Amino acid sequence: MDHPDPQAKPYHHGDLRRAILDAAERMLAEEGLEAVTIRACARAAGVSPAAPIHHFGSLRDLLAVLAARGFGQLVARLDADLSQSGHQGDRALVGAYVAFALSAPRMFDLMWREDVLNPAQAELVAARSLALGRLQFHSQTAIGEGDARLRAIRSWSLAHGLATLLLHGRIVTALGGPGTGLETKEDFAALAYDLMFVRG
Repeated sequence: MDHPDPQAKPYHHGDLRRAILDAAERMLAEEGLEAVTIRACARAAGVSPAAPIHHFGSLRDLLAVLAARGFGQLVARLDADLSQSGHQGDRALVGAYVAFALSAPRMFDLMWREDVLNPAQAELVAARSLALGRLQFHSQTAIGEGDARLRAIRSWSLAHGLATLLLHGRIVTALGGPGTGLETKEDFAALAYDLMFVRG
């Protein structure tokens, strides 16, 4: 039987939900999705297994809220990177999006795993909507609502596809090599940051 960690600090009621999410995020990053369970999160937060159920309802809902946190981190990365770089539009977006995916690959994967999380969870729905709006904002270089939406689709497709291929090693295997200067996924990510993947 699992018991709370005796060395874990006590949390005020308002902090416990965040403490459980923090524990889930650490386990996801360090051990993978399979390690994130109700009991493991409760043990890491120093509470009984009933506490995560009380705050989230189920593991699928907890994972949905965790994925919502990931979308918030993605938005923060896009805003920060594009602001610091001085670049706007879909070219800079690709580099920032890929950099986020490579910095948090397991979180990035979870954000799209509707087989393990509740896609209708309210926080996740809101976070996804915000992220998609931000993608459209940062890729908006054409005049007119229709053009802006199409540009956002183009930019997101390129960024997400590139990130996925890099995380699975497909581009490195197919196009990398000692003679190209592109031997690792980080090399390709740097190339994306150099704005060479997107023309137009």
